Amino acid sequence: MPIHNFVIENKEEINESIYTSYSWDAHGIIHKNGLMAIEHADLEDEFISYIQDSLNWLNTWNPSTCKRCSGLNNYGITVIEEKDALLKLHQLIRAWIDVFNLAPDQIKLTGDYCFDGYEQRGYYEKLMYNRVELMNELNKLANMAKDAEVNGKCIVHFGI
Repeated sequence: MPIHNFVIENKEEINESIYTSYSWDAHGIIHKNGLMAIEHADLEDEFISYIQDSLNWLNTWNPSTCKRCSGLNNYGITVIEEKDALLKLHQLIRAWIDVFNLAPDQIKLTGDYCFDGYEQRGYYEKLMYNRVELMNELNKLANMAKDAEVNGKCIVHFGI
């Protein structure tokens, strides 16, 4: 499954080539400047798609195009740097946490509409998540957004 990664970064470090500072090892651990593993949150692409409408409410910046936008760049880098946007990200993720706290241990969500290639029958993809694991990643992201807001940093999102 493709993964979206989120890290905290100093605003001074952000430029159009920020992606060259990061690498991933075989276990999916993110390293900055090839040396140290850093705190990050990981969410599956299908889950990001599930909550995408609410993420589109965020004011963001695309360092590759040097343009302001809204939501996450699915296939590239997005920076969430404005204090209001970081607060909104924190609040949005906390709201999703509240929703998924009510879920059973195995969360079953309805995903994208897909077609069977041979019979041309459509169906909705079924997404399955372990509630504890999903909540851990959502809590990490919410805490990172709050930390970035309070300490004048930003969140860098790496799309798939």
